[in-house]
Amino acid sequence: MYASGFAIGHHGEILQGVFRGEDSRLHRGLVTLPFPPRYSIAVAEPIDGIEVLVRPKHKTKSGAAARLLLGGIGYTGRGIKVTVNSNIPEGFGLGSSTTDVVATIRATARLFGLQLEASTIFRLAVRAEVASDGTMFTGNPRLICPREGTVLERFESRIPEFSLISVNVAPNHPVDTLAHPPTRYTGDEIREFGDLRKLLRRALENGSLGELGEMATRSAVINQRYLPQPHFDSLLELSQSTNAFGLQVAHSGRMVGMFLDPRLEKEDKSVEHIQRELLRLNLSSEFFRSGQTSV
Repeated sequence: MYASGFAIGHHGEILQGVFRGEDSRLHRGLVTLPFPPRYSIAVAEPIDGIEVLVRPKHKTKSGAAARLLLGGIGYTGRGIKVTVNSNIPEGFGLGSSTTDVVATIRATARLFGLQLEASTIFRLAVRAEVASDGTMFTGNPRLICPREGTVLERFESRIPEFSLISVNVAPNHPVDTLAHPPTRYTGDEIREFGDLRKLLRRALENGSLGELGEMATRSAVINQRYLPQPHFDSLLELSQSTNAFGLQVAHSGRMVGMFLDPRLEKEDKSVEHIQRELLRLNLSSEFFRSGQTSV
């Protein structure tokens, strides 16, 4: 007897900052860019004994998530083993820990015949990780509070189709998210985040990749002041000098994405030009069509 759970990763954020909630308080929030090419699969099965074991052993947050779920339902039966497999490199802003945790929660819940709401999975993930992404939600994007386990806003429209050039700007220098204290933004930056939230809302309503790229770029520029990404200025200049719609950045990682027209193919001259220019910076890149990156 066993059960499996699947969860997708993300390609960093399109917006991250501090935002005012309906309670008039300020909250740290972000909107992730779902990225199905990166994912985790977890398999949960009962074992002899009373322990909750996770393999590989270093996936400690997954173990914490399984224990929280079992404790929440008052389970006192046999032990559980969860095996996690993932194609996500850790420490680069692709959502490796959240993806492992969400897959683990889904597998463990399924083992006991439980159907969990995405909001419940989110709260469990935050307790297990301290800070979680919002990729357990599907469909329309959400502005979520990664340390509170709450949703500030569910937008009314989906992210427009796009193509993406994906670049790891520091493959030898991963980021430990929890080792960095939460960013203390200035008052001017917080006001700009409010404007960017409105711009995101309008971009989604209009299906405008141009407005989406502008918003994501402005968010990336602000966060560059706090976690500088190597080659950022060169990537921004390249984006502005080509037919790209803007940049989005893993604000607690090393991934940078360049938004392009969704109709482009990998073999198009404009894509090849951008990738050649990236090679001049000693940066390798991957190209993804919007169909590969939508959920």
